[in-house]
Amino acid sequence: MASTLLARCTCGSTLTRSLRTSPSSFRRSFLSGPKGPAKPGMSAPRSMRPANRNVPRVEPPPPPPPPPPPPPPSPEPTPPPSAASYAGGSQSSMRSEPRDYGARGSDAGRYGGGDRRQGEPDRRFSGQRDSRGTYYPKRRVVPQGPPTERERDRLAHVAINSEKYDPKSKEKIQRSAKAIGYPPNEIGARIDEHRLRSRRQGGPAPVETNARPGSASPVREVVGSEREGRGRERTKDRRGRGGDAGGFKSKKEREAEEREQRELERQWAAKKEKEAKLLAQAREREMPQRRAANQVELPSMLRMSDLSQLLRRSMFRVKIAAEQIGLEDTRPERMLLAEDAALIALELGFEPVIDDEAGFDLYPAPPAPPEKLAPRPPITGIFGHVDHGKTSLLDALRSTSVAAGEAGGITQHIGAFEVSVNAMVANLRAKTEGLPAPPPYEPKEGDPTITFLDTPGHAAFTAMRARGAGVTDVVVLVVAADDGVKPQTEEVIGLIKSAPDVSPVVAITKVDKPGIDTKKVKHGLMAAGIDVEELGGEIPCVEVSSVTGQGLAELLETISAIAEVKELKAEREGRVEGRVLEARVDHGRGNVATILVTRGRLHSTASLVAGTTWARVRTLLPPSGEPVEAAYPGQPVEVTGWKELPEAGDLVLEAESEDDAKKCIANRLRRQEDEKMMSEVEVINEKQKRDAEIQAIRRAEERKARDEGLRGNAVSHAGDVAVEQLTASSGDEIKERLLVVKADVSGTVEAVVGSLEGIGNKEAKVKIIRADVGDVHEGDLDLARTAGAVIIGFNVDASASIMRQAAQHPPVTVHISPIIYRLVEIVRKETAALLPPRIEVRVHGEATVQQIFEIKVKGRKTPKVIAGSRCSNGIFSKARKVRVVRNGETIHTGTVETLKQVKKDVLEVQKGVECGIAIEEFDDLRPEDLIQSIEEISVAREL
Repeated sequence: MASTLLARCTCGSTLTRSLRTSPSSFRRSFLSGPKGPAKPGMSAPRSMRPANRNVPRVEPPPPPPPPPPPPPPSPEPTPPPSAASYAGGSQSSMRSEPRDYGARGSDAGRYGGGDRRQGEPDRRFSGQRDSRGTYYPKRRVVPQGPPTERERDRLAHVAINSEKYDPKSKEKIQRSAKAIGYPPNEIGARIDEHRLRSRRQGGPAPVETNARPGSASPVREVVGSEREGRGRERTKDRRGRGGDAGGFKSKKEREAEEREQRELERQWAAKKEKEAKLLAQAREREMPQRRAANQVELPSMLRMSDLSQLLRRSMFRVKIAAEQIGLEDTRPERMLLAEDAALIALELGFEPVIDDEAGFDLYPAPPAPPEKLAPRPPITGIFGHVDHGKTSLLDALRSTSVAAGEAGGITQHIGAFEVSVNAMVANLRAKTEGLPAPPPYEPKEGDPTITFLDTPGHAAFTAMRARGAGVTDVVVLVVAADDGVKPQTEEVIGLIKSAPDVSPVVAITKVDKPGIDTKKVKHGLMAAGIDVEELGGEIPCVEVSSVTGQGLAELLETISAIAEVKELKAEREGRVEGRVLEARVDHGRGNVATILVTRGRLHSTASLVAGTTWARVRTLLPPSGEPVEAAYPGQPVEVTGWKELPEAGDLVLEAESEDDAKKCIANRLRRQEDEKMMSEVEVINEKQKRDAEIQAIRRAEERKARDEGLRGNAVSHAGDVAVEQLTASSGDEIKERLLVVKADVSGTVEAVVGSLEGIGNKEAKVKIIRADVGDVHEGDLDLARTAGAVIIGFNVDASASIMRQAAQHPPVTVHISPIIYRLVEIVRKETAALLPPRIEVRVHGEATVQQIFEIKVKGRKTPKVIAGSRCSNGIFSKARKVRVVRNGETIHTGTVETLKQVKKDVLEVQKGVECGIAIEEFDDLRPEDLIQSIEEISVAREL
């Protein structure tokens, strides 16, 4: 209202001058008087009344003619009002009014203070001091644009809820509204929710200011369809509303705009949803391409630098990924296996190619449910020291004679057979009681049986004993009554303790010999950790005799009782599982393996896999010698049809078809090659690392030499240091005795290799370049001749033609023996021959130096030194070497140049005779030195 009044005045300054007040005081007093905003019909405040009442009233000028009708509204959105339109029509965007600074009083927010004295000139923002000395700095006018959206929204939110505030808070809201540039006609007016809502949506209508010629101030014209006027002159939608805000629309227009806005939002959302759907479909189509782009095929072995190039990633990123997977050595030349390279590729976001065919393998089946299990015979192993009667005990059990046929009287294979408990007990009781032999026993289905394994007792067959103990349920520890506990006995006790599922039984053999004390043997067993029942333990002990049959029936009954208590069961149907006890080459049948079935049914057409070989079963031969169609758990059987000989101890699994068996073997061979390559890679990496360390030492010494200015000498010293480091790390060269080992079965091959590999020391050792099953053939001779190796044959043959070829130049040494410890002694001597001989020094005579003489010799610049000596011990000979000993230390070793007795040259001097001695190329002789006449003898060394 005040703005309109001032705008309609011909000159605003004339009115204020006539009222004897300043324009700012007039505006402040008029708009925000002590009793609130001015209303129509109210008298002006006292401060605004003229002092002289006779002053004529100044009439306002007539209102200007109405502006021309505005053009139709543009469909474009209405721009926000400018700061000039809020400033009362001024075109300047500079606001000189300060914002609310939080001062007290109704005018404090506007002027920054409200405690100025009455009658004192207003020095605010003038750069002067008042009567109190308070300094008012000059106000810095900062150009400001229109209010921000954040300010508008904050004010709108507060204004809508203004009815909740008290009068003081409402007054502060009004001041804040004016401070951010709202039109003056809204200050003091009633805040309208509809206006503020419209202002939030689009803001007020744009305001155009046109300055008429001759007018004191510009005239504001509102662009819109609203007419000016009061009361009935207002439009229907504007009646009863507040001040002149401009730009408000009718309810129908607002609803139409809201509907249009909602429709636009719906269309926009539908468009975005469609775009998202199309994008998802495109990503699904591109996923295989992306996956193929991220896939990388890795070789079996590559360097770190090669992997960086293959993945197209920097070496730094590859090193970081290698450290994240736990690799410490991240040099670019570091060799990586495919597994490590795959982990690095995964860390870098790639997908290593994994071949399902390459991962195919056969594994043992999970345990079967109890309802599918059936009783099986116990697998009993006979263990003990060599020559304690193990094989004789088994001979008595199966009524055969095998011990006499063993080479050297010792068992060198694992023998397996099955006996019927009822038949054996009847025969043994009749034999021990002197009764006639019972009629042949016809086994019935369900009769208890026992499977026996005979294992070697010699020290060379440790692996075979451990393999036999790994498949047994009951261990019979055989101890000779006349020998007691021996090293192999203690070894078997260790195997028993390491296998808690194995039940031990002690059998004391040879009790039929006179003068036997079995209590001593039992106490020895207790000292070794075996507590027998007679001494308060839990392990049964049976005294037996293989000659008389004493205690054999009791031993069988004890084993059967233990098996009954343990409730041994296994699945009799399904795929077969077992263990290879031994394998050999049989003339006429080919490769033969003895298998102990542990699960399932082994039929005569099965495809078997063991280790890195497979077989299509041709025949199944049990220990009885008659072929069978099937074998069940607990039964040993010989299987023919193997492509290669399996290793003793390998797990036997059945494949569905030959193709699966071949695929499994191919994958196992590939993995075996990878493991071999892994070991080679480790050796290569270790050597490269050692070389890198040596090079680092060399470079450090060279840098030190450059720093000291002694490059030549220091560089040579650096080379010496590097050589010393290399020599210290690699060690002295070790001589090797190369061997080609041949044996009759795979188990004995393992035993021979295990016995020979440990021969040697730090100077010489044994290296086996081939270990195979079968007789010696031409291929073995060619390999041995090329490598300079010795052929060791255990229990095999070498034909006459092979021996003639071995004698040809260069000859090949062939040693064949059926007894293993003889071969061990032969190889020990062959390896000891590689050792350098030991030099022994024998002293034959001694002479003590008594006086030194110097004799001038023609052709020499220095005189010759002659030691006048006396032979104090033995015979001093000129032909032997001499050594000079001073203070107990040898200072020189050489030969005698001259040996004289008076003036006569002699060859030797006896004890107590004086002589003159001159040593070749040595003149540093002194009195009291001891000259010894010695002889160096080479003595062959032994391992």
